[in-house]
Amino acid sequence: MIQNFWRKRVFEKELNRRLSSRKLKELFKVQKIAILIDASIGIESEFFLRLSNDFNIPEFQLSLFLFGNNSQLDNQYNQILNTKEVNYWSGFKGELLDFCKGDYDLIINYYNTTNLLFSLVSIRTDHRLSVGFRGADPRVNDVVFDIDPTDKITFKKELIKYMTILNKI
Repeated sequence: MIQNFWRKRVFEKELNRRLSSRKLKELFKVQKIAILIDASIGIESEFFLRLSNDFNIPEFQLSLFLFGNNSQLDNQYNQILNTKEVNYWSGFKGELLDFCKGDYDLIINYYNTTNLLFSLVSIRTDHRLSVGFRGADPRVNDVVFDIDPTDKITFKKELIKYMTILNKI
């Protein structure tokens, strides 16, 4: 119990430090996308792979990372969060570290829960613009959608609309 308390404090300190130094970069077009997905929402990888067509980018420029365990989805995603890749002092290693160093134009935080580890992974991933859902830590996302994440059609329509308005597509 005390160990979890201290670990949470370390994660919060790291998150606050990174959020305070974050700046929005203006002039860019979306060429590379990272998507952090909560397995409990149950969205198939095909939905996200089709987003590459909407952004006119090749599928290999789309990186998907699944948080949590879902036996139906585990075989669809190449990268799945392994908590052993996060040390006590919030250091990352392995696939998680490689994912975070990807230098993405857009990161989509496809979760609507306040989870310190999700937020930390999101903020430590190199990106220019982030979008997410209401319910997640609002400091992490630049654009926040107030819709249910299981409503894929509305999300896709709103995402395309906002990226077009922001002149990112």
